[in-house]
Amino acid sequence: MLHQLTYFIKIAEERSFTSAAKSLFVSQPALSKQMKKLEEEIGFSLFNRSVKGVELTTKGKAFYEDIRPLFSQINQTVDRYKKFDQIRFGSTPMLSTYFLPGFYKKLQYSNVNVTAIREDSLDLVPLLKAHEIDAALVQNTAAIEGMYSTFLFSEPFVAAIPTSKTRAGKNEITLNECFSYTQIIPPTGYLSEQVRGLLSDHLFEGDVLETHYLGMGGLVSLGIGVAYLPKMMADAIEQKGVTFLPLKGEPLRREMYLHTNSPDLLKLLSQSFT
Repeated sequence: MLHQLTYFIKIAEERSFTSAAKSLFVSQPALSKQMKKLEEEIGFSLFNRSVKGVELTTKGKAFYEDIRPLFSQINQTVDRYKKFDQIRFGSTPMLSTYFLPGFYKKLQYSNVNVTAIREDSLDLVPLLKAHEIDAALVQNTAAIEGMYSTFLFSEPFVAAIPTSKTRAGKNEITLNECFSYTQIIPPTGYLSEQVRGLLSDHLFEGDVLETHYLGMGGLVSLGIGVAYLPKMMADAIEQKGVTFLPLKGEPLRREMYLHTNSPDLLKLLSQSFT
């Protein structure tokens, strides 16, 4: 029916079967046959034919006004998809593991390929500026010069606490409670900087242990200390010996922004992440 509706819209715009047939590169008899089939299928007449040409029936005009915007949107979407043979995408191991998989079905139709992985999303910015990648998710960076950007989502960090040290029935924890334990943080990056700032503000005098993001949970499970992880990761994993608790007041949060090298690509990917 899709091609029949396309024919119908063209005839309505041209107000002529002859002119529409030329524009569509089909014969006029074939076009008339398709319109007859469409009218039989939808159950009402679309056109009033006379020696002066073709006019829409009252119902045909209402039908046209309803479906024309839909076809315009479809054509725009098709055009955007056709523009990009391959979209080179930058991400972090965390986002590639716990965020992107939820959108892979949409992304695969957009020809998105993750071609750059960096531990810190800020390290993707030079790749964007050098046009080595076409798009990336970057943390806490609302704008990048020369790029087209939009806010994507915000999420808190939660505390990963040794289960052996967690009080039964507890549903959140304060920073002061967390600071009574050894702090397990990444060596660099946004989380490291934010936690170190909070430790300084609270005059923390305890031990700080640095390790890779993906290794923090293992140290927590051994009862060594407390770590902080993005909520998306905590929601996706279960680790023996580790209890995830929200931080009271959400003192640690991050905002993720989508950056692309063209407005059309920004619109396409924004739709893919919804």
